[in-house]
Amino acid sequence: MNALSSYLSAPGFLPHGYCLLWRPDLLALHAGSDVIIAAAYFSIPLAILAFLRRRVDLVAEHRLIALLFSTFILGCGLTHVMGVVVLWRPLYLLDGQIKAFTALVSIITAFALWPMLPRLLAIPSPGQLAAANAKLVEEVAAKNRAVEELRAIRAGLESEVRRRVAQAEALAKRLEIATEGSLVTVFEQDADLRYTWMHNPRPPLGEAALGQTDSEALEPGAAEALAPIKRQVLSSGERLRTEVALPVGGREHHFAMTLTPVGGEAEPRGLLVASIDITEQKRQEERQAVIARELAHRAKNVLALVEGIARQTAKSENLPPSVVANFSKRLAALGRAQDLLVHTDWEGIELGDLIRAQLTPLLPRDGRQVVIEGPPGVLVSAEVGQYLSLALHELATNAFKYGALGQADGRLEVRWRAGRDAPDGYEIGLEWIEHGGAAPMPERKGFGRLLLETILPRALQGWARLEFGPEGVIWRSGFDRRVAKPAAG
Repeated sequence: MNALSSYLSAPGFLPHGYCLLWRPDLLALHAGSDVIIAAAYFSIPLAILAFLRRRVDLVAEHRLIALLFSTFILGCGLTHVMGVVVLWRPLYLLDGQIKAFTALVSIITAFALWPMLPRLLAIPSPGQLAAANAKLVEEVAAKNRAVEELRAIRAGLESEVRRRVAQAEALAKRLEIATEGSLVTVFEQDADLRYTWMHNPRPPLGEAALGQTDSEALEPGAAEALAPIKRQVLSSGERLRTEVALPVGGREHHFAMTLTPVGGEAEPRGLLVASIDITEQKRQEERQAVIARELAHRAKNVLALVEGIARQTAKSENLPPSVVANFSKRLAALGRAQDLLVHTDWEGIELGDLIRAQLTPLLPRDGRQVVIEGPPGVLVSAEVGQYLSLALHELATNAFKYGALGQADGRLEVRWRAGRDAPDGYEIGLEWIEHGGAAPMPERKGFGRLLLETILPRALQGWARLEFGPEGVIWRSGFDRRVAKPAAG
């Protein structure tokens, strides 16, 4: 008790008021200032402690620095309280101890603050937080917009998928309706030529062929016929249309096939094949060919009969033999045209073949005097071909008798043009030009000239022009591949 009394009495020291001469104004100034400062210092730690209680999310490091600052500020407040006390009581030891405590806490706070300063500076400022929040709001809004757009896209895709599925189902239904009861079979095979899908299977295929290869599903000999064709399509990656004969129930059937590679051009993963049984069509074509040959044979018999009647008529009427000879040659020209028509089932004659067929019997073996030139594949109808046969026969006969082919150095050029190259808007242009045989104008207009200038252009609904020049006969004509039927009226 005596020690405490001695500690608080501080004998031998004078209060700080003596230094101020106990002037009331100075005492009030110092005491009032210290009291106000101490009150402010005491309120600051209380505010910090209240903040810490509310911000429970702060990390331990931040809470520690806040407690150090609170203790330091509290010590500073106590030093100002002691500043008021020592004005009247000389408790300088207690005042010094409080200042020493405050100094120690301030040093600890300073040493703790400096290493922590970079991390504290890294804490976003309110402005930065506001900017970050605004950016976050924008990002959230953009994300929401993207989500809405994705939903709209998904809805559109779902609608498109439903539409495509409906289309595929409709196409499948139409395919089923179109091929039901028909001779068309559609199937798919993988790269190992195993059947993976088929529609409307017909012999030699059946539903049991799924999962099997050709050698397992088809009759002997069929796989050997199909394998090279299918392997060719798989290796080339190109679609192929072909016809193939396969054994079905001990009989030969014909199929028209379209083989399409599927699964990529570089390395197809299989085949899609459409197959049509054309056996009956082939048999019908064979029957038509037999009938056409029979008709041609009978037509030739008719021509021979006509020729015989003409000979007998000429003999009984005492006509010159040349009349019958010329008539027979004209019938022969028609016969050569019919021979060409038989080979094409009366569907047309290639113009080049027609010209050669009419000139070859009259030409020398070397044929050096004649140039026959024109684009290949130009077809004319049977009617056009027969009129042209007679015209070419008349021109060739005249050329051998009076024109270029009757001269050793004479030449003949027969050329034709088609399509855009044809003259005057017609489909075909034909010209006969002789060189080296002067052609005088005939005194009378015989059958040949009448045919070339009048009958043929009228019959073909085209045009023709015959010239007798110093070098020989020139004949040009323009016409269409087929004769247009006259309008009904």
